[in-house]
Amino acid sequence: MKKNLIPFVLASLCSLNVFSQVITLSQLATGLSTPIGIMNTGVAGDDRLFVTERLGKIKIFNRLTGAVNATPFLDITSRVLSSTNTGEERGLLGLAFHPDYATNGYFYVDYINLQGRTIIARYQVSSFPDTALVNSEQIMMNIYQPQANHNGGNLMFGWDGYLYISMGDGGNFNDQGTGHNVAYGNAQHVDSLLGKILRIDVSNPNAPYYYSPSTNPFYGGGAPAAIPYAGTLPARDEIFDWGLRNPWRCSIDRMTGDKWIADVGQGSIEEIDFESRCDSSGRNYGWRCYEGNNNFNTLNCQPITSYTAPIYTYTHSNGNCSVTGGYVYRGGQEGGMFGKYFFGDYCSGRMWATVPNGTGGWVTNILTQTNSLITTNLTSFGEDIYGELYISAHQQGIIYKVIDTACAPTAYINAPDTIINCTGTPITFNAIYGTGLLYQWYIGATPVGTSSSSYTYTPFANGEQLNVVVTGNCIATSNVITIYTDVSFSGLDTFYCDTTSPVALTGVPSGGTFSGPGINGNMFSPALAGIGTHQVIYTYADTVSNCYYTASGCILIDTQTVVVDICTGIEEQNDVRNLSVYPNPSHSEFNIEFSLARDNDVSLIITDALGRMVKQQNIKAARGKQNIQVALDVTDGVYFLYLKTKNSMAVSKIIVSR
Repeated sequence: MKKNLIPFVLASLCSLNVFSQVITLSQLATGLSTPIGIMNTGVAGDDRLFVTERLGKIKIFNRLTGAVNATPFLDITSRVLSSTNTGEERGLLGLAFHPDYATNGYFYVDYINLQGRTIIARYQVSSFPDTALVNSEQIMMNIYQPQANHNGGNLMFGWDGYLYISMGDGGNFNDQGTGHNVAYGNAQHVDSLLGKILRIDVSNPNAPYYYSPSTNPFYGGGAPAAIPYAGTLPARDEIFDWGLRNPWRCSIDRMTGDKWIADVGQGSIEEIDFESRCDSSGRNYGWRCYEGNNNFNTLNCQPITSYTAPIYTYTHSNGNCSVTGGYVYRGGQEGGMFGKYFFGDYCSGRMWATVPNGTGGWVTNILTQTNSLITTNLTSFGEDIYGELYISAHQQGIIYKVIDTACAPTAYINAPDTIINCTGTPITFNAIYGTGLLYQWYIGATPVGTSSSSYTYTPFANGEQLNVVVTGNCIATSNVITIYTDVSFSGLDTFYCDTTSPVALTGVPSGGTFSGPGINGNMFSPALAGIGTHQVIYTYADTVSNCYYTASGCILIDTQTVVVDICTGIEEQNDVRNLSVYPNPSHSEFNIEFSLARDNDVSLIITDALGRMVKQQNIKAARGKQNIQVALDVTDGVYFLYLKTKNSMAVSKIIVSR
């Protein structure tokens, strides 16, 4: 059974072979020093944005006014190795807030310490929400870095609640395995944390303040046979993804939980990688064996099909040099951007957007900018608590907001487009939320609910359709959600001759299964069913959950009865002709007219819809026109009248309606 899950819904919304996107940048915060990251706390209603400055400070600015707090949220410049050199890749590189930050006040940073090592540390906010406790540092990981570059540094919490940490391959060039294993390089060597994305559980209350999830691919130190492994040390069970060069800015789609990775190339090709939230086994993205989809150093490597390919690559032409990963836009203000993954290039300042093409692939187009405010040093994207999108200009010290030039707000209900509810339990639907927008919900064409972005619905009619209209500077109408409390199917008549060709059946909602005599897929074959009365059943079992979809547990059934009888010989012998029954419908009496091709005995039989006989009469008739009156003492309903001779039969449906 196929479910219309959220990713497929998005694919249908964005099924574009070609799309154009025109954006403008609005200057928001200024006066920052080397900004390379923009984060929000994840706390509802928190209008603050937190920007990481590479030299070692985290500053707060207001997403509405752009005003930057005079006092940093955190200042660890004395612990961070960095410089004002624009090409410097060390410093304070990453920030992530705990999913339960509103309660525990924990946040996590990634920085290069004075010894040149990567530090993953936990800090805690003070009693004043705009400052952190600088002495609350708990170091969780201390990772050797052989070179000054390729440090990764991205931190993010996934849909599973685990912390994901991006690590570059150790720097220099060609992933020479400096400080480790020259034969395979760090990225493919799974006893090294370099060239990886790590996944850890931060719930450990004691040092080192994390666990490795047992579902990580190398948990317990095992190494897969599918990759070269010549080390004497066990594989590191913190590893989730491997085969990466320098993942610079990764993100989790806040609506679907999917992961996006921007991996910086060597000297020719930049790549974007996509990983579904359903993937719990981790991926090998192929570096240093392959750069993008091209061979790089394939010594001791598997064929390219053994690795996960990027969904998009671009070359170093036209001033491009280094990819900067972004986010899938999930805000409420910019409807034309919704569902698109935005990313850019550090050197050229160009930006692209990627959407599903509806058939399992992707479409990526370069964006048109109305004002080219960033032409280089595009270091990071970020999103606020509402999903609005921002970018940072490293050298300029400015944060910009990304704005769609079209006025339509986002009108989208975050739910599968088919909902099964057999219990009558109320369902709360949530539209993508944006401040300052008006929400009007509809059941069919009838307005319901209030201006809230949420609506609680109690189904009371099968097949009702729900949508929301969002009003801002203009109006947008959302996707339609259909709620089913029962199922039905069409295409099956109540009577067939045994010679009738197979007929197609249609279930509503689609995706269920047909069963019973004569059923092959969604086709009913009278010949296959055979002579008699049969039940055809349509079953919709909404019982299978997966990582995107939680099943309702409902099992809905529609059963219909069909009669199959012998009709062979009607055309060949044609004894019974011109059968007419009137009035039809009738209260109880019918006139039957027919003609015979020859003198013959005729048997008149009337059955109900289940094939049970309610009247039988033998007629001695001569050739020519006949007229017979029949009275029925039966309840209202549908019946079948048969006129049978030795060689043929005619049948008519009759309806009794008193």
